[in-house]
Amino acid sequence: MRDRVSFTIDGREIEAERGEPLAVALLAAGEGTLARSPKLHRPRGPACLRGDCDGCLARVDGVPNVMTCLADAHGGEVVEAQNVLGSRKVDLLRMTDWFFPKGIDHHHLMAGIPGVQNVMQTFARQMAGIGKLPERPADPLPAARIDCDVLVVGAGLAGLSCAAELSRAGVSVLVVDDGHAPGGSANAAGPDAMAEAERLTAALHGAIRSRTTCAGFYDRDALLAGKAGALIATPKIAVAATGAHDGVLLVAGNDLPGVMGARAVASLAHRGIVPSAGAVIVGSGPFAAPTERALGARALRRVSESEVEAIEGSSRVEAVKLKSGERITCGVVAVATPPAPSFELAEQRGAKTTRTESGFAVVTDDKGRAAEDLYAVGEACGAPFDVAALIESGARAARAITAALA
Repeated sequence: MRDRVSFTIDGREIEAERGEPLAVALLAAGEGTLARSPKLHRPRGPACLRGDCDGCLARVDGVPNVMTCLADAHGGEVVEAQNVLGSRKVDLLRMTDWFFPKGIDHHHLMAGIPGVQNVMQTFARQMAGIGKLPERPADPLPAARIDCDVLVVGAGLAGLSCAAELSRAGVSVLVVDDGHAPGGSANAAGPDAMAEAERLTAALHGAIRSRTTCAGFYDRDALLAGKAGALIATPKIAVAATGAHDGVLLVAGNDLPGVMGARAVASLAHRGIVPSAGAVIVGSGPFAAPTERALGARALRRVSESEVEAIEGSSRVEAVKLKSGERITCGVVAVATPPAPSFELAEQRGAKTTRTESGFAVVTDDKGRAAEDLYAVGEACGAPFDVAALIESGARAARAITAALA
């Protein structure tokens, strides 16, 4: 490690590299169960490592509901389990999962029974809570306004390419991304893709705000929220480069710790973190092959989604059961099914969508225009993950935007 620091989880000391996400360091230390589901208290672990799931939520330094995949290790952090009765690994409230194996509708449990209904609703609310309030009030964060010609939401290859092309043309551009660092899916696709992302990032000369969420568009204003506070950006043109969501497996056991998106598994492997018990890759989406290459000998098998009957395990993945009756023992299931385009922000800004095999995609013209003063690029439009195609998608939109602003 270049700069070693340490933090604790439930009293255990964990070593990390300074600036490394807490969840990554925890996975490297074998701590795969970090959270519990709100209602049935099933064990949860990091699944996406990009802020798209709730599997890494924990209390950090007295603050509840911290996404540890986006929180840096600087040394001295105190990470604690939340929403448990007992401990992170032995939660007594998991008995609800055993009593109600097919789920529970707590809104109607004991409904209509005088006295009992109120008691049950109070109990259900307490049981389904996520963490306790912070130990102390948070300091107010500042808010400010910022103007720019173009706001690009998303710092994957398509978004970076669009922003870099605009910057070279002298256009004022701001890139925001809610990830830990620029690059998006390129960080999982292999050295060549990561090198392209680094090249494009360098061309932007600091015009990127990572770990900053575009919470929505309100008329022409975009509400941006980050650790330093809130910004209201009023761009002349907005670009949705929001990428795609990980696919899911519709089988029993698909929520066990160790079931992860292939992108996350490949990203970990590039950091040298591989599952000791090996991984089964499920699906033939764009990250199946990169994950297989990154894992090397730890990639036990690659199977199709239709072959899987269930994922077995109690508190973590233990095996994949196939419909043929075969059982593959493993420690991780890398879900490599086709990703679903992240269309939501563009649609809220006025874009139209069309249904695809893996979800809804943003509709654009041949230059990337999706609505008035809105462009969309890359996977959000249903484009497959292809490095060259994504870069060209962003550059094509940038050329059209430059002409529109002239």
